[in-house]
Amino acid sequence: MVMHINLKQKQLPWLLATVFMAGSSAVAAETSGQMEEVILTATKRGDAGIQDIPFAVQALGGEALESMGAADFGDFFRMVPGLAVFDQGPGDKRYIIRGVNSTGAGTVGLYMDEVIITGENAQDGGGRQPDLKLFDIDRVEVLKGPQGTTFGSSSLSGTIRYITKKPDFEGPSADVTFGLRSTDGADLGHEIEVAGNLPLIDDVLAVRVAGYKLAREGFIDNQIADDVNDEDTSAGRVSLLYTPTDRLSIYAMAMNQDSETGGPSYYHENDYLGNALREYAQADLTKNGFEDDMSLYNLTADYDLDVGTITATTSKLKRDTRFSRDTSFYLDYVFGWDYLTEGRSVITQPKAREVDSYELRFASDFSDPFQVLVGGFKQSEERFFRSSIVQANASGVMMSDGYYSLDRTVATEVEESALFAELSYDLTDKITVTAGARWFDYEYDEQGISLQGASGGAGSGPGPVLSFEEDDIIGKFNLSYQINEDHMAYFQWAQGFRSGGANDQTAAQLAGVTIPAGYGSDSLNNFEVGFKDTFLNGALVLNTAVYYIDWSDIQIQDQATDGVLSFPYRGNGGAAEIYGFEFDATAYPMDGLSLTFSGSLLQAELSEDNPIPSSGVDGDKIPYTPETTFSLSGRYEWAVGTSTMLGFVGGDLAYVGERQTELRPDSSTYLELDSYALANLRAGVEDDSWSASLSVNNVFNDDTVTDVFRTIPGVYPDGYLFNNPRTLILSFKKSFY
Repeated sequence: MVMHINLKQKQLPWLLATVFMAGSSAVAAETSGQMEEVILTATKRGDAGIQDIPFAVQALGGEALESMGAADFGDFFRMVPGLAVFDQGPGDKRYIIRGVNSTGAGTVGLYMDEVIITGENAQDGGGRQPDLKLFDIDRVEVLKGPQGTTFGSSSLSGTIRYITKKPDFEGPSADVTFGLRSTDGADLGHEIEVAGNLPLIDDVLAVRVAGYKLAREGFIDNQIADDVNDEDTSAGRVSLLYTPTDRLSIYAMAMNQDSETGGPSYYHENDYLGNALREYAQADLTKNGFEDDMSLYNLTADYDLDVGTITATTSKLKRDTRFSRDTSFYLDYVFGWDYLTEGRSVITQPKAREVDSYELRFASDFSDPFQVLVGGFKQSEERFFRSSIVQANASGVMMSDGYYSLDRTVATEVEESALFAELSYDLTDKITVTAGARWFDYEYDEQGISLQGASGGAGSGPGPVLSFEEDDIIGKFNLSYQINEDHMAYFQWAQGFRSGGANDQTAAQLAGVTIPAGYGSDSLNNFEVGFKDTFLNGALVLNTAVYYIDWSDIQIQDQATDGVLSFPYRGNGGAAEIYGFEFDATAYPMDGLSLTFSGSLLQAELSEDNPIPSSGVDGDKIPYTPETTFSLSGRYEWAVGTSTMLGFVGGDLAYVGERQTELRPDSSTYLELDSYALANLRAGVEDDSWSASLSVNNVFNDDTVTDVFRTIPGVYPDGYLFNNPRTLILSFKKSFY
């Protein structure tokens, strides 16, 4: 069966005609119409502007994010060409750059400052990545193409970096922001953000504190409760900047983000018995949910040696999650347990993850023509995962004394070491060549234990200890030509890698089914030619890139079966080729007006059969990768009277092309998802110390389906994810200096 979710074609001309375009993904506009450049640290070699970096990179400054009313990644990713998100709800994301998407660990590196956040997830590969809230953020950097030489594993296709605002010595300051959210079908929600900066010792010690609170009401009902997809998030961050000498700078940061959601934002058309449900309702009979408690810690020291800077950084990530989902009808189907007599049940999956990382690097500042970046990296990770099915009471709540079924636990330890280097040489005053390499070695140990089988029976006991080790070297080459101060051309070849791992054996052992012990790393080669151009004294900025990606040994997921149950496992498949073109343009045609237009065209397909044909053959399209995306945005601001007050209007329009959910068109879970367009509008007033704005997200209330959960086709009802309904946001901000 193939499902087509139709875009309302008659809306598109109205979208194009009515939307004002706001904000730039690369720059923020001032009233004068001139360009305020966002400064990046994407290369780990000091500060640089986007137009000076010889590879594809996009950045959104804090002012631009605020102008868009962005609270999290889902509010702005459509404005970045080549970037997609597989979104199953709050705290449940898979980031995709340039069509590189498959099961396993994330293919995109995710960082906050120097803290590594991305990683493998036992429930759904790299899918369950956190929703980092955009409070007190200086900028978000999106580095496209492999970043393996500088950022390591899981930066297979790129890296996303959240850079926080740092303490400064300019004086005390504070910001307070309050917002009200009204979503169609939901109660009123609210959002509060506070941030403060305080110098403690002039030019020596400063502290910055920030806090965030979001209460987002739900709009999905299930069989026992209303508004089950609500979200409650609290976050706080404190940072210190210590500069005891002109040469030494020490930065420390600690952050916690705690989120609770009532469940995913999907709906069912029918209940378990095939009866039609009301609009935006779930068939689930229990209280679902997702809890996410994440803490980040970082200590970074920079020492200026005149000839360069030595940086030493250590980071820690601690993340505890709990995922729960209704399984009442699933057990009825598989084991014949009638939930009306046996009771309802829910699968619960707590997971603990702790990552410690260390890096020491030197970035030179020699006199031309030679520069170098060298460093070493060490990371240790521990993961603990448990999955069990628990009895629930008539209210859908898990019972502490209820039966446990299919109860298993998996413990994992991963050690990774790496050395990296990049050398740059100016062949002339216009041509620079850069070569880089990274040697890595990782060790992977995993063991599972089955505590109970079906119906509460005995489990199979501890499984074998699965150990893997792999080392390799990846490389990078870049040639840039600075035609003049306004125009640059570049070529880059870069390799990326993603480490392998083990397949938990405990569940399969219960059924006497054999699955592979593990899987190896996959890697890709990215070839890219790009141009970065500035015209009309900065009034027009145009960046373009064309690329080819050769992806080999792709990590894939397949399954073994005992005739009743299926047991998923990961392996290495064949290869894929991806061809793409992307661009972003920013224009300042008149005083106070900024416009942007960006887009991406790509073709991402398997180039050879996977070893098991059911998991993909030559020509199959990579899932969740639209061939066409584009976005329009803009902002117009003007002086109100003779005061310093400004009025502004703006908005954005994003178009996402067709995608599919699986590689194989004959797969029972294959579905085609049609294109859609989303429009957002914003207007308000602002002064030096305050602002007020009204935003409307999803102006036309587009409810296009963006993903489908299909567990047991024809038996278990399909769950449909869709764009969030129209949301009005009224926001007030007050600044104190």
